[in-house]
Amino acid sequence: MARRKIADVVEKRPYFEAAPVDSSVTEEGTRDMGVQYPFLICGGRNTERYYFTHINDTTNYKFNIRPKYFGDEANYTEAFPPRIREILKVNNDAKIFCVFDWDTIYGQEVNLNKHKAFERLFEAEISNGMVVVCPSMPSIEYWFLLHFADDDRFYKSYGSIAGVLAPHLKPYFVDPSKPFKKLLKSEKHLKDATWVMNLCAAGKLDLAIQRAEKNIKAAIASDELDRHAYSYVYKVFKER
Repeated sequence: MARRKIADVVEKRPYFEAAPVDSSVTEEGTRDMGVQYPFLICGGRNTERYYFTHINDTTNYKFNIRPKYFGDEANYTEAFPPRIREILKVNNDAKIFCVFDWDTIYGQEVNLNKHKAFERLFEAEISNGMVVVCPSMPSIEYWFLLHFADDDRFYKSYGSIAGVLAPHLKPYFVDPSKPFKKLLKSEKHLKDATWVMNLCAAGKLDLAIQRAEKNIKAAIASDELDRHAYSYVYKVFKER
């Protein structure tokens, strides 16, 4: 698979301009998506960025993706609003998925208040489905785990879930001998699409979508969502 350079588009034009018939990558190296593709903004500069870029390249799910839409997990409440405004300014019918980890919020009252303020800021857009909030508790690594197991036990942090996920996911990388954290956080290992291709193979992506939605609905029905791991990343694939 040809590797595509990830870079920002420098020319200013509507984000939903139709993509060229014979080329999905501009001269600057950024994919120019068509009208049917939603936007993704994420906390996490490497794992989420390469995961969704490879999803674009290797599956039928397509998104508007730009490097500046991926940032520091800890300050997403400050980073997301200008991106959302920037997109909506020139796209009245945009669909924007906001993906981030909830472990930066869990048990942190200050950060929880910042999150609530962020949601109030875009209350109308969230209500009408233009902005879709997609947290994972504790992190996107739980979303990856759902590809392998129907597990909704409570995981408080990345560290608590890494040991469960590692035996499943490490073999999917080109060099599985490396420490698991380095594989998942280092651009050097993430940029090869092999791990995402393996992760989605044999219907595992569909299983993850089904499991995530089912477990969230069950936890909400029993008023126990805060006592389970969960991932709203399934909405990225289902609510298009």
